[in-house]
Amino acid sequence: MNIEQKVALVSGVIGAVVSYMFDLVGVAVTILILFMLTDYITGLVAAGIQKELNSRVGWTGFIRKIYVLVLIGLIYALEYLAGYYTEFDIFGGHIGDGAAFAYIAIEFISITENGVKMGAPIPQFIQDLLKIVNDKSKGGGKQ
Repeated sequence: MNIEQKVALVSGVIGAVVSYMFDLVGVAVTILILFMLTDYITGLVAAGIQKELNSRVGWTGFIRKIYVLVLIGLIYALEYLAGYYTEFDIFGGHIGDGAAFAYIAIEFISITENGVKMGAPIPQFIQDLLKIVNDKSKGGGKQ
């Protein structure tokens, strides 16, 4: 498991717990959509600045974001079915919220990377953390 997957896992578990504690089912998806929109726009700007704009890459990124939203929607649907056909009252959308929080963490990493590509003033320690995440992600998380 690489570091990005570990961050997503921890964020997802924390998100599910927070969703359960405060009964905020569905709020995470709204936040995720905001993060996805921000990531997409900052990605376009970064590609434009670096003169790497490519419609195929942009379209592929957009389709991937739609896929993630569909996937999270399916998780909510499975939770609904599990709650409907069982006597467990623990589902209620909190696992879907956890998945949304995991993707929010991934989107935040991407937004920050886009800021670095744009030359935005990102503190050096954050740039160093991003380098570690990228290195460990590409190396499969092996140390």
